[in-house]
Amino acid sequence: MIDKNGKLFGIVNVVDLLVGIVIIALIAVVGIRLTSSSRNAEGQNLVNGEKEIYVTLYGNSIVPEAAEILKPGDKLVANNVFTNAEIVSVDVKPAAYITTNSDGEALLQEHPIWKDITVVIKDKVNASNPILKAGNQEVRVNYNFILKTQQFEANCKVRDIQLKDIQNTTGE
Repeated sequence: MIDKNGKLFGIVNVVDLLVGIVIIALIAVVGIRLTSSSRNAEGQNLVNGEKEIYVTLYGNSIVPEAAEILKPGDKLVANNVFTNAEIVSVDVKPAAYITTNSDGEALLQEHPIWKDITVVIKDKVNASNPILKAGNQEVRVNYNFILKTQQFEANCKVRDIQLKDIQNTTGE
């Protein structure tokens, strides 16, 4: 099988053949890794199960000037770039806090300055993934969420998650 010149079947040098096999294997491994990592990088491959996710966020004790900056249509920011997630609605109310009266009873009061915000954001997700993300952040009820736009940032809690079928708005 190997002749006196070190060629397999008199055609290919054994060392060249082994080097070729190693190169082909490396190319195959790199190709598989690149295609699988791009498909799973965000866990949001939107091929099957694509839905709109509506996430209700609650932020408390926000200064009024900051709360007034939020507007429907604002895009969320993650990793210094805009995401596809956007604000759908903003509700600003006086912040609730607990105080006591002269008898030591707990009372729920409205804070004279600070505001509580309820913000609904919308994004597209693959609903078949085990981890849902909106604005490139994992979302689960009672999970922390950093609501960040170009001009605003606050820590919020996820209060509600709704998945809805995507409505065709192109008129087709």
